[in-house]
Amino acid sequence: MNNDASQARMIAEQDAETDVSKILWIVVGFFINLIGLLIAYIYQPTPPASRLIEKSHEYTMYYTEAYQAKARTEQLKYAAIGFAISCGLGFLIIISMFAMIGSINSIRY
Repeated sequence: MNNDASQARMIAEQDAETDVSKILWIVVGFFINLIGLLIAYIYQPTPPASRLIEKSHEYTMYYTEAYQAKARTEQLKYAAIGFAISCGLGFLIIISMFAMIGSINSIRY
């Protein structure tokens, strides 16, 4: 890999990291759960064309590949965080319900 390709990949990964909406993907993971993780994996954002103006075809190709790969990784990471929060809260709610049912049954008898 030449210097142009490695530079394109490095810049693309930095751009993808800043462009991915962390809050959006946490919310997607929280509310849509497993389907949200699937969406995060399937959806491939394209880099803004303004970043690729007057760049060589090779640079554009490396940049786009690296951008999409890094964006997918970031999307999955934050959707998984949202999913984990959702699962944790669901688990706490279920435990609370069992505790309330247990305390109600102990009051009756």
